[in-house]
Amino acid sequence: MTVPLIFVYFFMKRILFSLLCCIAASLFSKGQSVIYACDNTGAFGAGFNNDNAPTTYHECTDMAVKLCKQNGGTNCTLLYKTAKAGWTGFITGKKADGRNYFQGGSGYASKAEAEEKVRAAYKADGGVEAATIKVYTWYSYSNVKN
Repeated sequence: MTVPLIFVYFFMKRILFSLLCCIAASLFSKGQSVIYACDNTGAFGAGFNNDNAPTTYHECTDMAVKLCKQNGGTNCTLLYKTAKAGWTGFITGKKADGRNYFQGGSGYASKAEAEEKVRAAYKADGGVEAATIKVYTWYSYSNVKN
């Protein structure tokens, strides 16, 4: 049994369109907050656009890796990236079993909201001492250059 040529054309067209959408999304997904962290030591570093000047994802990444290593990171890996403008919150602490644990979120309207939401997510996911752990917050613009 042969498949009519019209069906082959239809499915190839859909596959090609899906592939092009995936490629376009990867090219245009630039993060303006990037966090690298080290599970071994608990060190982290963040790179973000805080002055509304055009910033690249690579500039943010370079800063995050540099700061993670300066803070004692031995195996700094990408933890979080986003292109959302607004307040970002980040908390680092421990799980009940002693492992280092990180939680973050971005795109919040205020510093207080970012801190509140990140503390709640940290606690809900098993982070210990959520009320006393320090939350880091910053405002990130979404001014991306290629």
